Amino acid sequence: MAADPNARTPLPVLRLAAPARAPGETMTGRIRVTVGGDPIDVEVTVPAGPTPLADLLPVFQGLTDAVVARGVARAERNGRTVSCRAGCGACCRQLVPVSESEARALAGLVDGLPEPRRSVVRERFAAGVRRLAEAGVLDRLTRTFTAAGEPVRELGLAYFGLGVPCPFLEDESCSIHPDRPLACREYLVTSPAENCKAPSRESIAMVELPGKPSAAVMAIDRAATPGGWVPLLLAPDWAAGRPPTTTPATGPAAVQAVFARLGGRAG
Repeated sequence: MAADPNARTPLPVLRLAAPARAPGETMTGRIRVTVGGDPIDVEVTVPAGPTPLADLLPVFQGLTDAVVARGVARAERNGRTVSCRAGCGACCRQLVPVSESEARALAGLVDGLPEPRRSVVRERFAAGVRRLAEAGVLDRLTRTFTAAGEPVRELGLAYFGLGVPCPFLEDESCSIHPDRPLACREYLVTSPAENCKAPSRESIAMVELPGKPSAAVMAIDRAATPGGWVPLLLAPDWAAGRPPTTTPATGPAAVQAVFARLGGRAG
C-alpha cells in the first residue's frame, strides 16, 4: 500500500521527569504545548503532591532544551550556524536573570559542593559582589531587581563592562552545564564568537526562539521581588534566610501553569 503523502508524521514524545521525595508519589501525564505554532508532545512525570517549583526544574530544563533545539534547527535551515562552543565564555560575564526557584536551586547546588571546591566557588561569588560594589553597580542592580529601577539593558551593559565572570565559569566553560539556568540555555548566537567580547545590537545575531521558557517560569514562580527575578551573582545571598512562605502547588498543577504560560494548550 502506498504511503499517504498528506499523512502527518507523529511527533516524537519528549519525556521529562522530576524526582519525587518518595517512590510511588508521582503522576505521569501527556501535555501538548504549542510554542510559536510548533507543537511539542511531552510526557511528564512529577511529584503528585505540593512541590516547590525548584524541584521541577529538571522538567523545565528539558522543555527549554527542546524549544532551543527547534530554534537552532530553524536557524540552520536558513543557512546559519551556532557559533557558541566550549571555551568561549564571553557571554558568561553578562547579567543573568534567574527566577526565585532557580536562585534557591543554585544556592543549594553551591551548598552541596564538596570542599575545597565549595569554598572556592563561594569566594568567587563574594569577589564578584565586591567588584560590583566598588564600581557602584551593586546598588543600581539591587534597586532594579527589587523595585523595577533603571532599564535592565543599560544596567546589563554596565555589568558586562566590569568583566565579572560567572562564579561557575572555569577555563572559559560552564562547570555546571547540566544545571545551568534557563536563560543561559536560551542564549545562543550565530554571529562570530569574537563579537561577543563587545556585543551590540549590530554585531550579535541571536538564535530566535519560538518561546522563552525562562520567562514562563518567572511569571509563574512565587515572586518575592517586584521584578520577578534575581541576578545569578546574588542568588546565594538572596536565598540565604529566605525560606518559602507559601504552600506550593501540586507538581501537575505547577507544570500545567508553566506550559500554559509558555503558549500551549495543556490537555
